[in-house]
Amino acid sequence: MRSSLLFIPAVVMLGCVVVSQPSPAVPESDLTTLAKYRQWTLVNPTPQLMEPRVSTDCAMIPARQQQNPHLDKYISVFVNSVGRDEMMTKRHPKFPIGSMIVKEKLGSPDSTKPEMLTAMIKREPGYNPESGDWEYLVLDGAASKIVERGKLTRCSGCHRPYKANDFITRTYLPETVRSDLKP
Repeated sequence: MRSSLLFIPAVVMLGCVVVSQPSPAVPESDLTTLAKYRQWTLVNPTPQLMEPRVSTDCAMIPARQQQNPHLDKYISVFVNSVGRDEMMTKRHPKFPIGSMIVKEKLGSPDSTKPEMLTAMIKREPGYNPESGDWEYLVLDGAASKIVERGKLTRCSGCHRPYKANDFITRTYLPETVRSDLKP
């Protein structure tokens, strides 16, 4: 069997043997991965107005210093292959580590360019136990820059009531998907 790896001969220097090994594959950065979100599963086929209750809850967070990013916004939600099954088939999902969800914030239902993106990445146990170990991110609309990320209090405050669904609202699930969810 022929290997596709290139091996570089060992070099002997002052009695030491130095062997050059192939470098391990460098994993994609979160930004590079998130920027490909439109290749993932589109959860809601048509943009829908952000659920008023969710938008209102977000606006009422006492520590909010910025404008509500959900107010009067239409959304399209995408989930990567890691989280797809939990998002689309489970009544009470438990997303695996590596699940990513991106929500486009659109000014109108026919907008083609998002004003901004919000995202969630499921991290290892212990990362953010109060919020189901999700990391929250805010990106520019082109997915070219992460504006903010981490255990964002204003995000976790809004997602806390959805603990039974692994802190994911899923108010945007189409009725056809919602009616087929399994326990």
